[in-house]
Amino acid sequence: MNLSFETIQPEDFKQVDQLVTAAFTPAQASAGTEGNLVHRLRTTYDYQPSLEVVAKPEIHKVVGHGLLSPVTIRGNRHTTTILGLASLAVAPEWQGQAIGSQLLSELESRARLAGFAAISVVGDMNFFGGRGYVMAEDFSIHNSLAVPMGSHLIKPLTAGALAHVGGMLEYPTSLK
Repeated sequence: MNLSFETIQPEDFKQVDQLVTAAFTPAQASAGTEGNLVHRLRTTYDYQPSLEVVAKPEIHKVVGHGLLSPVTIRGNRHTTTILGLASLAVAPEWQGQAIGSQLLSELESRARLAGFAAISVVGDMNFFGGRGYVMAEDFSIHNSLAVPMGSHLIKPLTAGALAHVGGMLEYPTSLK
């Protein structure tokens, strides 16, 4: 299987909407709002198109999508901007082929190149744990949203990137 991983283009939006809905519909933890979240993130002032990636087996077909968005860790004496993984989705008929892992790897590479220290995700430890994500609490980083215990994960993108960073992870106010 030969896939290209590309920065999203406006002509991809409709397929991404359908893909995100289809990918999250069977998920028990889904509230069905992932597609709406993707739209809202694109309207934030710090949205970076280069951090929204699609996987394509051919030029006009999207089978995977991932989006990173800046979030803030607010500590007692500092604020640190990292990235939050808002959506990682693969079309149901394409799942089980490591496309999600490849998308995540592409997003992590782009995040490193953009100079971000870490990526935070609310997700499944079975998937993300095998890719270097650990409990955010290990770094004294807590989520400002009510998330299931053990599902707030984080991955430093460089050694020592989260040393002395602990605090509360906050999302843009436009998303609350």
